[in-house]
Amino acid sequence: LDAELSYVRNDVVNHYALSFNLLIPSETNNLHFTWHAKSKVEYKLGFQVHDPMAMALPQANISLQGEVPRTLSVFRVELSCTGRLDSDVTILMQLNLTINSSKNITVLNFKRRKMCYKKLEPEVKSPTADKNSSKTIFDPVNAAPTTSTRVFYISVGVCCAVIFLVAIILAVLHLHSMKRIELDDSISDSSSSQGLSQPSTQTTQYLRADTPNNATPVTSYPTLRIEKNDLKSVTLMEAKAKVKDIAISRERITLKDVLQEGTFGRIFHGILIEEKDPSKEKQVFVKTVKDQASEVQVTMMLTESCKLRGLHHRNLLPITHVCIEEGEKPMVLLPYMNWGNLKLFLRQYKLVEANNPQVPS
Repeated sequence: LDAELSYVRNDVVNHYALSFNLLIPSETNNLHFTWHAKSKVEYKLGFQVHDPMAMALPQANISLQGEVPRTLSVFRVELSCTGRLDSDVTILMQLNLTINSSKNITVLNFKRRKMCYKKLEPEVKSPTADKNSSKTIFDPVNAAPTTSTRVFYISVGVCCAVIFLVAIILAVLHLHSMKRIELDDSISDSSSSQGLSQPSTQTTQYLRADTPNNATPVTSYPTLRIEKNDLKSVTLMEAKAKVKDIAISRERITLKDVLQEGTFGRIFHGILIEEKDPSKEKQVFVKTVKDQASEVQVTMMLTESCKLRGLHHRNLLPITHVCIEEGEKPMVLLPYMNWGNLKLFLRQYKLVEANNPQVPS
């Protein structure tokens, strides 16, 4: 990715950028940082490695304390794996900055991760020699394999290769047959499908709205029909058209903290201003995409978010509004729930200390 990531620009620290723990490719052994200061700024540089057996303490080609250069300069940090063991090493580079020798210190923590691998060096053993004679004693363990032994190993290797190839061919044939079955299913289903937001007349089993979870599922109610290949068939314009009836103005939405983040999407804690009474506000979840998201990913976000439109149940979070204004990233709004993400909520109980057990009700 050809891009620039500034941790500090115009005297403002980018804490959002500093929060990332960037992964370094295993073949990369040097990091380069560009820096300069407009006025006198003193620094102290330090390093921490959580697994010293796997990686030596990083070395910089500048002194560990001094003054930040006034001109644009680059310093290098060397990361050297020891080769003793396999480990996912966490590295912390800490830069303490003091402006004009004041007592106020700005601390910048740069976090990195790198996989270190154990070096596999074959041990070369010389034949055992008798101390009292010049004759070499035969060592059956380190002796070179005989011709018959070599033939045996070669035969076993060839057999394994043949079995492996047969397995690949069978797997490919199986995948082709599965795809053919899915294609037949999608063709047979397409005649009865009515899109994302329109309920169909199919009577497949589902849980009726506002019934206890232990109630008997009913089959006499219409369900929401979802196409298997809807992401391929729906364009961004069509996806926006399906949610136009719940679209609101961007001015009514205020984004606060980032609660969750993926490769192409983010979930914010947001504030929604009431349309009839602007003095009233309510908290919401705001699901949106990042700058680098493509049109296909934007369409996928809108389509997947709106799959459950028309299906109402007390245990499902309904979509309240969307924002699809031109020039803005599409946003999907959901009611704010105090406990947040269910998966993360349950995970915290697994990570709790043994002497303080907690059980969710």
